[in-house]
Amino acid sequence: MKNIYFFLLFFACVFANSVSAQSQFHKGVILFQIKGEVLPNKMDVKQTDPNVYALTENFRQYPFLKEIFAYSEVKKLERPSYFTHITSLMNIYRIYFDDVENTEKYLKALSNVAQVMYAEQEPIYSIDFIPNDPSHTGTDKWYHTLVGSENAWNITKGRTQVKVAIIDNAVYSTHSDLTAFLQRDVADNDNNAAPPLTYTQDNGWSHGTHCAGLATADINNGIGIAGLGGNVELIGVKCTPNSATTSGSVWYTYEGVQWACQNGAHVVSMSFGGTSPSQAFQNLINAYPDVVFLAAAGNSNVTTLMYPGAYNNVICVGSVDANDQRSSFSNYNGATPYVDIASPGGYSNGGLLSTVYSANGNGYAKMGGTSMATPFAAGLVGLMLSANPDLTPAQILNCLISSGVNINQNMGPRINALAALQCATQGMVAGAPTANFFAIPTTLFEGDSVKFYQNCADGGNAITNYSWSFPGGTPSTYVGVNPPYITYNTAGTYTVTLTVTNSVTSDVKTKSSYITVNVPPYGNWIVQNSAFSQANRGINHISIVDQNVVWATAYDGSGAAANIQQFTKTTDGGVTWVPGNISIGNAGLGISMIKAISSTTAWLAAFPNAAGQLGGIWKTTNGGTTWVKQTTATFSNASSFTNVVHFWNANEGFCMGDPINGEFEIYRTSNGGTTWTLVAGANIPNPLAGEFGYTRQIDVVGNSVWFATNKGRIFHSIDKGATWAVYVSPLIDFGGANMSGNFSFSSLTNGLIVDVNGTVYRTTNAGSTWTQLVTSGPVFTNGLCAIENTNVVFTTGAAAAGSGSSYSLDNGTTWSQIDNVQHLYCEFLTPSIGWSGWFNTNATQNGMWKWNNLTSPLAVQFNGNPATVCVNTPVQFTDQTTGGTITSWSWSFPGGTPSTSILPNPTVSYSQAGIYPVSLTVSDGVYLSSYQDTAYVQVEVLPSTPSAIIGNLNPCPSAFETYSVTNDPNAYYNWVLQPTWLGMSTTNTLGVTFDNTSGALSVTADNSCGSSGVSTININVGAQPTANFTYNLNGGVLTVVNTCTNASIYDWNFGNGSTSNATSPTTTYATPGSFTITLIASNACGDSDTTTQIVQVLGIEESTNNSLSLYPNPTNGSTTLTGLASFMGENLQVIDLQGRLVKEYTVSSPSIQIVLENAMQGMYLIRVRNVSVPLMIEK
Repeated sequence: MKNIYFFLLFFACVFANSVSAQSQFHKGVILFQIKGEVLPNKMDVKQTDPNVYALTENFRQYPFLKEIFAYSEVKKLERPSYFTHITSLMNIYRIYFDDVENTEKYLKALSNVAQVMYAEQEPIYSIDFIPNDPSHTGTDKWYHTLVGSENAWNITKGRTQVKVAIIDNAVYSTHSDLTAFLQRDVADNDNNAAPPLTYTQDNGWSHGTHCAGLATADINNGIGIAGLGGNVELIGVKCTPNSATTSGSVWYTYEGVQWACQNGAHVVSMSFGGTSPSQAFQNLINAYPDVVFLAAAGNSNVTTLMYPGAYNNVICVGSVDANDQRSSFSNYNGATPYVDIASPGGYSNGGLLSTVYSANGNGYAKMGGTSMATPFAAGLVGLMLSANPDLTPAQILNCLISSGVNINQNMGPRINALAALQCATQGMVAGAPTANFFAIPTTLFEGDSVKFYQNCADGGNAITNYSWSFPGGTPSTYVGVNPPYITYNTAGTYTVTLTVTNSVTSDVKTKSSYITVNVPPYGNWIVQNSAFSQANRGINHISIVDQNVVWATAYDGSGAAANIQQFTKTTDGGVTWVPGNISIGNAGLGISMIKAISSTTAWLAAFPNAAGQLGGIWKTTNGGTTWVKQTTATFSNASSFTNVVHFWNANEGFCMGDPINGEFEIYRTSNGGTTWTLVAGANIPNPLAGEFGYTRQIDVVGNSVWFATNKGRIFHSIDKGATWAVYVSPLIDFGGANMSGNFSFSSLTNGLIVDVNGTVYRTTNAGSTWTQLVTSGPVFTNGLCAIENTNVVFTTGAAAAGSGSSYSLDNGTTWSQIDNVQHLYCEFLTPSIGWSGWFNTNATQNGMWKWNNLTSPLAVQFNGNPATVCVNTPVQFTDQTTGGTITSWSWSFPGGTPSTSILPNPTVSYSQAGIYPVSLTVSDGVYLSSYQDTAYVQVEVLPSTPSAIIGNLNPCPSAFETYSVTNDPNAYYNWVLQPTWLGMSTTNTLGVTFDNTSGALSVTADNSCGSSGVSTININVGAQPTANFTYNLNGGVLTVVNTCTNASIYDWNFGNGSTSNATSPTTTYATPGSFTITLIASNACGDSDTTTQIVQVLGIEESTNNSLSLYPNPTNGSTTLTGLASFMGENLQVIDLQGRLVKEYTVSSPSIQIVLENAMQGMYLIRVRNVSVPLMIEK
């Protein structure tokens, strides 16, 4: 009887797991990944909880999310892996929303966004085990015997330095037979991974604890039974919340695996699965190439791929019984193999004995399934790494397969513990130590600390010395097993070395660039649109007046090398840029640069592109609408070539051109350029032979100005260009084909040069001498700006192999990368105010970058209420900046009225529908910070009345029907149903379940402006059909016209032996006579109605009695028929030519007056007995 009971329980459990293998999904959750690489220092955020790797963001800062989820209650947007600092994971996003019914719509919409790589639901995986009666008798260690655990333990019993992570619903990590390195509950966000219920209360909650024992239960401790991993240590990760209604699902597997990998796991065991893959989960696996991942094949006895077992870089484990036969429940390989190895997991001798969570905390029980086979194999991997910590995951898998027992069960070889250990130690020197280590964390910010852990194998001889080297860390060296926390104060990548020695020899492990230290976040770039109508306009110079007013000159970046005379300008801090054409009377002149002092006043330097052209200086006082040449800066010599212009204020300026008559052509003005005075040659060092300057090669600090030449020399003036000195730089040319470079000064004495190779030179004496710097981090070569009176420097790049931007906070020695996208010229006024140019895509996309300084204590934020609004409805904006006492505000509201404001809390309205940006720049008198939302305000107009409702007008009682109108993406829909109908939707489609009540269904399109007109249909539930028809008869061919109502099924009988189910059929009568047509009309609900009509079909007849005569009476429309004496008592009929009876009489006298009141004009037949008389009716 006991055996029968086990058989029934076994199969009942297998069936239950087969069903649960179909993955569930987190409701109201979507994972997606955005294209492009994210760098760790791009945002001003630091990890506040070392156990939480997610960064929460405002979804409104992503215009495409704001549009897709416009009518959804988004609960949260997060990047679940941001603080791992693994660039391939940092751009994975998870969004939470309330309207679960729209999940498919959101998935489709996200998948259609160009910058989204994929969008998917997040699976909830099921555990893959079959619990059994813990009192079932048998040989408790049969699974150890099968794989030869005892022989393997003769090589190594495992080392505590090797960490095996169990990712499961819960893990009782403080069980007396388990030694835990760490434990974490990622579901409930605490450090207690224990189950909420004991094994006797719900044995499913002990699933993870049972797995933990099979892999890591302590060996030689006098209690319980050993895990195959012996002394390896456990990392227990609980992924299912205590509030879960069932223990059979593992909820937060992504977070669980991520936390284990970030916290020292060498092996990760995953005894859960489902049929739904996740690209985000695959990316997570790929991000940790040094970790060995194992996962259960599943318990459904099928070849269906199960995940995570079927992911790349995961060892998938099937289950065998004690006789090496595949366990009846275990999944196996089919057309697409995915099960790599087999491991004991079956119900031989009652299952596998291991740890569970009991009332006293330290129980044991037997379970079976691929869930048990997986951690048992993971324990073997832990043994292998204990013997040889240098093994890679690929080498581990190769050893497991090559050393395994071939059992021919379509799921790979069965593990052989001794042979696997022999494979793992092959080639190792007998008795020699193997040095290895790991660290937590490996990516950090300046000033953070790292904990290092040795992971060395002693080769059977105790290690007597551990010598650590931490160049760049504090302390930089340590002798001993467990070094203290090592602090890194300077950004860079650092190598770590460990040397160990035993009685046989020494071994060294060096991990190059193992520790990555980033500068604390400084800022990021905000995309702005230069607004040029022609695509590929690049920016070659920027002139910043203040935080709001900036001018920039353009060039042709399409490759055509066209001469461009255009600029773009902003007066609102870059929220809107307005381009303009430069009209200076000669379209052939090149535009070097613009120097502006306000939104209206600026000067430009133009140079000749061909012989006979004259460059010079032009001025505008109306914002660039017109430009006037200042002729006293003549530049009229055949060799004249204007390079640069600069103004200190409205009056004082200088300009410079190439040498003429043996001297550089330099002018100065003190009246805004009305008159320019040539600087005497005696005040300028003589040029070398063939020496000339370059356009835009200028820098100014205070009264000092510098320009550079093709001979690598730098000219310097300390008095606004009146007198000059010249210095030799480290470069042979500042703009040549083989050598070029940029220079920039942050003070009167301190400056930098960056050459075309990214080499950095520094001067501390205004350029007189230069020293090459030993730098770390990326340096770009297109743009260079040393910000005045600071140690902050920016470089930008646009080359294919060197696109990006970086900054230095120590005057050019240490550089931190910001991004890896194209940047051209860059210019900064302060560390908070700066722009970089690049290429526009069109008139509304790209072209400018604005710097967003995140180190300012001012955290700029604002609120607009309401943010979705009807046209001409006021929006109340409120400054919500924190971090200081704000003294000035600069708002920009493109498309709004007003378009700008300096009030702290302005009110704005919008007259046109659309999506509008809002930006706010604030200052507390010291710091200046900005924030821009590119799609903050959505302005709407009242939607049109919905189109006619499409759907079944005559549904049956209890039926489910779908109704729809044409969709307006800018509206949501309000459907009104009869009170007893069931259905709800805010989209253009509605599903309704009916009772037996008829009534109206109506819908309006709604938005912030209110409700549209109403579209309504009347629905007749269970409407009774009415049968009716007319017909036409022509020469024996009868065609019916169906006039039924509320019917969809038709049964016709034409009385001549023919039938039909067509709506309006046709039939042919072969002989004359009287025929009865019967129609049964039915609806879909099974109701029907019947009607009949008689049709007379006439043959060709002749009159046999010529005594009948017709006498029409035109006065009253009647006709008298005579000659009826021989037809007394007979039936007389008037019939039309289609055989239809028009009128009928009984002959009671020799003559009858025939009156056809409503007869149509045409021929009729008067028929009595077999005699017919034609009658013509005329109107």
